[in-house]
Amino acid sequence: MNPPSQHLVFGDDGSAAADVVWLWINNHAWPGWRISVVTAEPPPPGPPVGMERSSPHPWNPPSPRQLLSAASVTQLEHLMAEADPRIVLDSFKDASLMAIGPRGGGTFKSLLIGSTAEWLVSAHRPLAPLVIIRSARPTRHVMLCVDGSAHAQRATQTLASLPWVGDAQVTILGVLDGSPDVERGVEDAATLLETRDGVRVERLLTGSLSHTATFDVRSTILDAIAEGHPDVVVLGTRGIGAFRRMVLGSTARAVLHHAPCSVLLARAPEHDVESERRPEPTR
Repeated sequence: MNPPSQHLVFGDDGSAAADVVWLWINNHAWPGWRISVVTAEPPPPGPPVGMERSSPHPWNPPSPRQLLSAASVTQLEHLMAEADPRIVLDSFKDASLMAIGPRGGGTFKSLLIGSTAEWLVSAHRPLAPLVIIRSARPTRHVMLCVDGSAHAQRATQTLASLPWVGDAQVTILGVLDGSPDVERGVEDAATLLETRDGVRVERLLTGSLSHTATFDVRSTILDAIAEGHPDVVVLGTRGIGAFRRMVLGSTARAVLHHAPCSVLLARAPEHDVESERRPEPTR
């Protein structure tokens, strides 16, 4: 039996931001992947629509999205649902990767980060790894932020599973904040990524400045992004220590809102998070 193909879900609202996401998808190779182009629109006023219309179902759009090279893609499908776009995209919890733009059309377009994007990174989300695309250019440089947390491990695994990661240089950033998990997390991430042919891995460990009274991991990461100019930043939704109790980690939120590049966020399964919180047995 052939293993199930990887699944890329593209949230398409027909906006200019969605056009950028589709061009980004076309600028990367997806051999063996299934690609779903998902359009969701609120239902018209009147009686509730049935499940057949409110759930994602195949449709033929007037102007379907086309792949520049579809030879190696397992399947390209267009799906439609008459329902809140946030709920529709949230239903693809088993997707290998979900790609959306930072802003949509219509009533959501004036927000700093679109309503759909905010929803997909809200409480206990994203359910599937989520990349918010700000540029269509091919990914040549990735900055992977790790801290040893289960969420960072999920982000690393997601990055390692992308078929085009072998064409990229990956800078693994660990911010030394006194936790021994950070250096171990950097080495574990490097070990996994170096199994992929062609990946060029660089380790970058940084810490607070000696004259800084308080240490802000967010500023350190944003400074590293500004200096490194990555095409994509990859990190978990929450970290270790004090930040992991927040709905969306303070660091992830800062990167999502302020990084000029695309951002890939991943959340670990709950059982992995619970295992991380469980204290080690005393000897």
